[in-house]
Amino acid sequence: MPSASDQTLENQNEEELNSLHSKIKSLRSVTIDILDDANRQNDQLDRTTNSFTSFASSLFSTSRHHNRTMASTSTLRQYRTIAYIVGAIVVLWLILKIWRSGPSATPTHGGLEPEY
Repeated sequence: MPSASDQTLENQNEEELNSLHSKIKSLRSVTIDILDDANRQNDQLDRTTNSFTSFASSLFSTSRHHNRTMASTSTLRQYRTIAYIVGAIVVLWLILKIWRSGPSATPTHGGLEPEY
């Protein structure tokens, strides 16, 4: 028959074993969560890589098409296209400049003052 001290030690061992078991469960849960998060991030990176690859392919195709179009047209048409692009940029710049230099403050004596 086990003595009281042996029984106490046995109970302490059981408590420590249960505590260790719960810590192992928690660690396993955290590890699984980390793995799931890493898999989600890898999937997101794969989708992003595919998007950039598709964009690069489309940009290359557009550039190639533009080069073929410009090579087959006359020099005058090329200069006209460049002039249109430069003109559009200048017009956008002027619109932005006028828009930014507009009235900076609203007038305070415009006839619509609150009555008290």
